Amino acid sequence: MINCLKAVEKSNLGLMKRVVLYLRLSEEDKDKLTKEELSESIKNQELMLRGYSEEQGWLVVGVYNDEDWSGADKTRPDFNKMIKECENGNVDIVLCKTQARFARDSELIEKYVHDKFHEWGVRFQTVVDKIDNEKRETKKTSQILGLTDEWYLEDTSINIRETFRAKRTKGQYTGSFVAYGYMKDPENKNHLIIDPVASLVVKRIYHDFLKGDGLATIYKNLNRDNVLSPYEYKLMNGSNLKNPMLSAYSNFEYIEKAGTYKVDVNYVNNTGQVLHNIYSFNNISKNGINSFDKFRIKISKFDSNKQKLYYTKKKNFQTYPLNMEEWNEFKIDEILPSDIQCIAVFMDKLDRTHSINYQLEISLIENCEHDKFYFSVTGASDEPIIINTYSYNIRKKFMWCQQTIKKILTDEIYIGSVVQYKTTTVSYKNHTKIFNSEEDWIKKENMHDSIIEKSDWLAVQQRCKRRMRVGQNGCTHPFQNKVFCAYCGNTFGKSGGTITNGSGYIACKDRRHNWGNCMNKRNMRLDVLENLVLDKINNMLDNYYDEEKLNEFKNKDLDKNIFGEKINILNKEYNDIEKELESKNSYLKKLYEDKLSGLLDNNEFLTLKNSFKDNSDKLEKRLISIKKEIDLTIKKKNTLKNKSDIFKKYSHIDSLNSEIVNEFVDTIFIGLYNKEKNTRDIKIVWNFAD
Repeated sequence: MINCLKAVEKSNLGLMKRVVLYLRLSEEDKDKLTKEELSESIKNQELMLRGYSEEQGWLVVGVYNDEDWSGADKTRPDFNKMIKECENGNVDIVLCKTQARFARDSELIEKYVHDKFHEWGVRFQTVVDKIDNEKRETKKTSQILGLTDEWYLEDTSINIRETFRAKRTKGQYTGSFVAYGYMKDPENKNHLIIDPVASLVVKRIYHDFLKGDGLATIYKNLNRDNVLSPYEYKLMNGSNLKNPMLSAYSNFEYIEKAGTYKVDVNYVNNTGQVLHNIYSFNNISKNGINSFDKFRIKISKFDSNKQKLYYTKKKNFQTYPLNMEEWNEFKIDEILPSDIQCIAVFMDKLDRTHSINYQLEISLIENCEHDKFYFSVTGASDEPIIINTYSYNIRKKFMWCQQTIKKILTDEIYIGSVVQYKTTTVSYKNHTKIFNSEEDWIKKENMHDSIIEKSDWLAVQQRCKRRMRVGQNGCTHPFQNKVFCAYCGNTFGKSGGTITNGSGYIACKDRRHNWGNCMNKRNMRLDVLENLVLDKINNMLDNYYDEEKLNEFKNKDLDKNIFGEKINILNKEYNDIEKELESKNSYLKKLYEDKLSGLLDNNEFLTLKNSFKDNSDKLEKRLISIKKEIDLTIKKKNTLKNKSDIFKKYSHIDSLNSEIVNEFVDTIFIGLYNKEKNTRDIKIVWNFAD
């Protein structure tokens, strides 16, 4: 990206015309050329347009480049910056190789080439197809080209969609970007391989969640440990991922709120000569006063082969050339002292039409009321010219958040499945996202190596499905979301009050409804339940390590269906709801017949119809929920853990935590309290056949 030169006024140019060059790769080029050839294609476009401009005696005041953007996309960043310069009266001519480079949308061609450009006094010209909006005879050619280009895009879009659908049905990955933890196989772009760095973070997230940490605790710990978020990690590794949130996170004019920001500085040599010994001076100030002390600063990205980094603590420092006694060199990711006065980035050479960029990470430590901190860049070089062909952008650094953690914890990609076609767009021109129903998703299992064991993934889904709630410290008790009322099926959650050891009580959550549906009103002490489960686990461990018992376990059928009863109950509810929906549809049909026969007036019919529709919608949603629960239960049954795989990890357990409980226990059902016997039935469903 190269912005227009800032100080070129038309009055100073005499008869010279100010021209901007617009560059873009066509879809044909992207299919035919390698990545290196694509970059060369852009350079060749620029050389062609510069040569043409010199022949015409025009002054090039800006170059705009939208690489990897469709010609039908109205959100192209450099395209819109160029249009803004035209509207502001800073441009006389827009020059492109062909009209298709400017746009492949007849609406955009008509709006700008044949309407707004005339209004703004801007001439539009192309070198190859000779379009010139000042020549009336080329208008029809321009309009025909606009239509044929649009038809081409429409046909291409249809073909691409069909190709993608065929690939998806085979389980081939067709996304432009892959989920965090994976990367595309260099030998097959439709196959995923594990990213050795990011996959460790994914494993950490699952481990922490299964041991009992809440979503908030997990993302706060990742940010505390300076683990790059998925978006920042992809950017660091050269991804061109375009985040729809970026517009709200970028182009800050100043900084006033605490947080971490990325400052991208880009130098482009658009001067017509090679520049030598270039210095970029970076400052942060408030009301013209140096304010580095309010920030934590480091360089997060630069080219060590072409750049060197310096800082100075001296207030009245010499800028150019540098007095090296006043400046200290530093390295990437080194945290800079708080009392610095300036940062300098040195580049020994910058060729014509080339660019060099670097990135600073600056963190405002605390909010300062009514303070605005401004970032500024100035440049100098050996050549006697003003370095003003640079730009910089300030954006918020994307951090880990609760939604990102939840997405990672629920994505089937981590167990080797490829689930695609969750969303689509309206058309190749309208990129509004449409969410497809789950029935339309295209899913293929075991298409790549898994990062997470399927049994662990299913355990996480169970916990997520139960909508885990955590305490103020972000932790849960070991049985969180595993204890249920045997009478009404409600969750047993923490109840008010604590006992001497601080463990507290749990009770059926029907108490919120004043015990409207449940007779199981008696609280249970957490430490009593913990001791009960701990004793049972240790008894099983003792038996397991007994030689005779071990042989019994080996011969025992480990495929026992401990989930059969739950599946039968869910299937019965599913069938009952289907019958009820069928009955409602029949009744609704009868209502319609009564309306036609005059037994019901229109208002009565609409009232009854809407009431039945609301009830039917709720039942339809419950059907979807039941189906998901049945599928999850069947999957859990099919991945039933082998007892020996669990038991061989332990010999004796002194106390329980969430990780151990998740290893052994699927669910616990607490029955009614028997006052006469001072007992209550407690049933434990293990994660293995017992």
